[in-house]
Amino acid sequence: MKEFDENQAVSLMLAAIGYQNNNTNNDAALEVLDLLYDYYDEMGELDPDSDEDETDINDAVSFIAKQLAKNGPDTEFSHTQLYAMVKAEIQYEESLI
Repeated sequence: MKEFDENQAVSLMLAAIGYQNNNTNNDAALEVLDLLYDYYDEMGELDPDSDEDETDINDAVSFIAKQLAKNGPDTEFSHTQLYAMVKAEIQYEESLI
């Protein structure tokens, strides 16, 4: 199994929405990535004994959008962009297995 690379995940997330890698975009994508892992934690998906096989992408996106609305990054992402970013991150994770 390959090791997760946060920078690679961020690059793929940004590429999924056609954004360039730069400090502002990277910081915003990192915030989305952190919130995705908050979602995983809240849903118990980080528990090794979890029976969850698939992440509900729409639920994850709603969770992330709600958190970003409170105190999000400088770059705003639409629901469609967040969906693409979450999907890209999940595909990256699956490629590591």
